[in-house]
Amino acid sequence: MSHRTDTAYLLTCVKRAGGTVRRSRSGHWLVYAGTRLVTVIAGSTGDRRSLRNARAQLRRAGLDIP
Repeated sequence: MSHRTDTAYLLTCVKRAGGTVRRSRSGHWLVYAGTRLVTVIAGSTGDRRSLRNARAQLRRAGLDIP
């Protein structure tokens, strides 16, 4: 699976779990749980580790992410 589809899948999971996703002016994805900013995901991730770290941060924030 490419990094682009991994990012899209993760953002879809966030929305299903009740989080909010917004695109910043610089192209990054801002992920909110309620009104709190949980993490920022790069618009074009360069490595899988960054997505795994983002997934861990989302789980710690209480979002049910697979």
